[in-house]
Amino acid sequence: MKVKNKVKLKDKNVAITLVPEDSEDLWYLYNLIQKGDTVQLLTHRNVKKGNPNQVTKGKAKMEKILVKLRLLVEDIDYVASDSTMRINGKSLLQQEYIPLNSYHTAEVELNKEISIVKESWDEYDMTLLDDLCSIEKKADIGAVVFQEGVAHVCYVTDQMTVLQAKIEKSIPRKNKDYGTRDLDKAMNSFFNMIIQAIIRHFDFEKLKVIILASPGFLANSLYERLIQECTNLQSSGNTKDAKRFNIILTNKHKILVAHCSTGYLQGLEEVLTDSSLSKKLADTKFYEESDVLMKFQKALNDDDGRAWYGLDEIRKALQMDAIRFLMVSDELFQNDDVKTRRMYIDICEQAKSMGAKVYIFSSLHESGIQLNQLTGVAALLKYPVPDLDESDNE
Repeated sequence: MKVKNKVKLKDKNVAITLVPEDSEDLWYLYNLIQKGDTVQLLTHRNVKKGNPNQVTKGKAKMEKILVKLRLLVEDIDYVASDSTMRINGKSLLQQEYIPLNSYHTAEVELNKEISIVKESWDEYDMTLLDDLCSIEKKADIGAVVFQEGVAHVCYVTDQMTVLQAKIEKSIPRKNKDYGTRDLDKAMNSFFNMIIQAIIRHFDFEKLKVIILASPGFLANSLYERLIQECTNLQSSGNTKDAKRFNIILTNKHKILVAHCSTGYLQGLEEVLTDSSLSKKLADTKFYEESDVLMKFQKALNDDDGRAWYGLDEIRKALQMDAIRFLMVSDELFQNDDVKTRRMYIDICEQAKSMGAKVYIFSSLHESGIQLNQLTGVAALLKYPVPDLDESDNE
């Protein structure tokens, strides 16, 4: 994400112009833009051009033109799997083909400027802005989780898991007449499809870990096939391909072969929370967040008085300066009610001032989904505090 400029307007509002560069930048923008903000961006519109008489008779020609929209945001639609984000709102700028107060939907495009105007940029906004402008905040885990006939190629950031490609292939069963001939042929094709997706989507120089996970020994087979394929193609004579495959071979130590019970995304969650793999994942940002949630869940299951969730319980723990780790869902910061949003920002700031570590969990990530099931706010305490959920009257 590039920050082009920051301008303080006459009405004390602040406008920041940004340029999203990849799909993860869209996620940060989705969390940054709130209902009631003003956004300005360029988009294309199909308009009827001609004199009023032609327009009335339906003889005007349709033409696509570039227009500048200034919208008062009413709704934001973000689809992580498609890397698309659309903003719905009311036009604040009168133009030839854009009436004032007319409603429009505009798609936020990569490498195109978007300006955001807010009455105030609070602590949560500024943290997001800092994160999206930091290269080190980007994804550092690539993963392929698969089983016979279906594979999911994705990358994992500290905020979310983004599906880059889904591969499906019909795999026949072993035939009594032809043995495994058809099965082997289909599996070879399936492995080739996965390898092409890995080469297309993963940058082995930037990623810290590349996970290959599957039930049984399929992940081992894929790893051996990938290395063999790169070795063969490296010596193919094509200079461009040779360089690309040499990068994979140079970074093959980053590839982690793991076992999971399913080839769907639940299998990736199994791998990321597997204690036996924690040392290899400890160098990635995701591990820290995942590790805290596991410690919280263990304390919750043990019922030892250190794991609590719910707004009232967290407030009481803050008053006692008892919080070690505070976990908050990003959904709570997207609340339409400004007072509610401000309240959770204050809770986070108070926890930080007392020395607690604060984690913002994404609702687009499996860990965030789990946290939302526990009211969206939870804490692991420094010491046991029994009966924190009892009311003052009790």
